[in-house]
Amino acid sequence: MRQITKLDTYSILIVYVHHRLGFCLDLLELRKKEKRGKVIEDDPRYWDLLSSALSVGWLDIVVKMLRLHGSYQLDQLSNRELENGLVETVATLISKMPRLRPESGGKLGECYKSKPDFIKCWEKWRSQITKLDCSPFWIQCDNQQTVEGLRILLQILLGNTDSLCMATCYWIELYISHFLYIRPFTMGIESMYNLAQKCIQLKPQSNTHRLTGLMVGILEENTEVVLAECSREFGPWLVAHAIELLTAGSEQAEVLLHEERYNLGGISIVELHRLVYAQILSSHALTWQIAPIYLTSCMKQGMGLLENLLYRQSVQHNNVLLKNIEICRLYELDHISSNIMKIAGVYHWKHGHKGAGVFWLQQAQDSSCLDRIAQQLFDSVGQSISDESFKQWEGMIELLGSESKPAGGLEFLHKYRDFKKSLQKASGGKSTEIARQAVGSLMLLMKNPSTPQRFWLPLLYDSLKLINWKDCPLLGVSETNLLLNKLQDLSLAKLRPNYTEPSLPPDALSSIRLALATNLGRAILDE
Repeated sequence: MRQITKLDTYSILIVYVHHRLGFCLDLLELRKKEKRGKVIEDDPRYWDLLSSALSVGWLDIVVKMLRLHGSYQLDQLSNRELENGLVETVATLISKMPRLRPESGGKLGECYKSKPDFIKCWEKWRSQITKLDCSPFWIQCDNQQTVEGLRILLQILLGNTDSLCMATCYWIELYISHFLYIRPFTMGIESMYNLAQKCIQLKPQSNTHRLTGLMVGILEENTEVVLAECSREFGPWLVAHAIELLTAGSEQAEVLLHEERYNLGGISIVELHRLVYAQILSSHALTWQIAPIYLTSCMKQGMGLLENLLYRQSVQHNNVLLKNIEICRLYELDHISSNIMKIAGVYHWKHGHKGAGVFWLQQAQDSSCLDRIAQQLFDSVGQSISDESFKQWEGMIELLGSESKPAGGLEFLHKYRDFKKSLQKASGGKSTEIARQAVGSLMLLMKNPSTPQRFWLPLLYDSLKLINWKDCPLLGVSETNLLLNKLQDLSLAKLRPNYTEPSLPPDALSSIRLALATNLGRAILDE
């Protein structure tokens, strides 16, 4: 329990802030009285405040308050010389109090890094206080109230238990005063618990503060008591984080907290409290992204709960989705990330966000969904694949991309897009080279098995201008025969019940046959 000192310090600040606030208000009132010319040491609260501050080690405040004493006033120096000397001597002894710490940090007290030097100085300092306490000057001083107040301060410095008990208001203040004036050489937490119990008996509280049980449990080194107090009074956050404090330097606590327990489903106490806190974080929209930190540290059940948490997050909000994917990347949960992107892709596609749907499916590398989307595109283009029906899908086809090796309809749509672009360039009828490129695109479509039969006739009808090219035949004999064979296969396909007739002019088939026959003759003559 290396962090006890820090935790105790925080507890003291919280528990006794109201008492010290009243202390400061009394100080301000005394300062106002002193400014109005009244004798400050005649007020009983002056000495009470001095004793209270000194008992908890507030040396700076005590010295400053002592020097507000009336004997320091210029018109009193000659009349109250002995009284002033006693006050100054006590103030000097307080300011020279030995402290076992590296540096003063601007505070009063002489600091020593090594214990031998500290012990030597401490004994010398105590002997000076004892010598002053036995001095005959106390009898010669006329101001009895000052004498009594200063001697009480000396008894506090000497570690008089009765004086410390009278000066302190709460058991924790009495507890601290023991380490300042009675047990300054204490190292570690040995017998601290017994001392705490003694202080609680001497300074019982009418209303026990919720930090008291926790602090006593820490001093007792009772891990179970500390966990119970944290859980009862402070909730899951402190329980989840107190584990690190409890196991630091304690093998017994380490075993107790990390031991797998059958009654907890095979998990340890550490994992149980982390899971509880993670579940609380998971239930709020502003804290769910913190929960993975705790869930990933729970090896038994944490990863399953983390997977459920990530799947529960909404995919319709882009920021949440990106955060979800980033968490998967941080914890190397690639399979979960891929599934989340698939869910996002399907969601956006179904809700009309076609581009976003395709993007997330591509990120997930979901070829089956992309193929189904390609088939939908393929079916939506229409039987005639006219410019008007194709134009609305061209951007989507571009987004789907050809480098991902899509199957079936998508591959055909990409090739048809290239064919359309070449056909538009050749529509002017001026460049034979451009027309040959368009014919090349046509032949790629007709040879490719991914091109459905029901599109053969529309493709040839759109290419009539190329087949009837005036300058020279663009199709060779073998290419023309291939297209004629395609027409023959199409005639047989019409006999099938599932054949779909393309929406073309009635003379489309005869026009295509005539154009191919004419081109065949020209190609034979040309060759």
